[in-house]
Amino acid sequence: MKKILKEKRADIPVTILVLGVLVICALAIVSFIVSKNKSEENPLGIETIEAVNSDFEKFQFYKNLGFSNEEAAEKINATIEGNFLVIKKQEPKKILSVEYRKRT
Repeated sequence: MKKILKEKRADIPVTILVLGVLVICALAIVSFIVSKNKSEENPLGIETIEAVNSDFEKFQFYKNLGFSNEEAAEKINATIEGNFLVIKKQEPKKILSVEYRKRT
């Protein structure tokens, strides 16, 4: 009889431990779901950033071939405004404009 009673006393802390672990796991899953929804609200995706970076690399490539800044910018559909190269990309909800300072 005493042996059964001792075993029941040990079940309570183990049950609390298991429930605590389950609650922590559930909170982590909810956190990932909320985070994913917030990142989907931002229409500026990685594809747009990669496209802008690719255009800048094309600009550098044309400059290394000997094209002037204006000619290289025209080839990648960008503009030169003062000392800046302006690359514009349009997303469904936003227009991204990136300016690179020209090196002298």
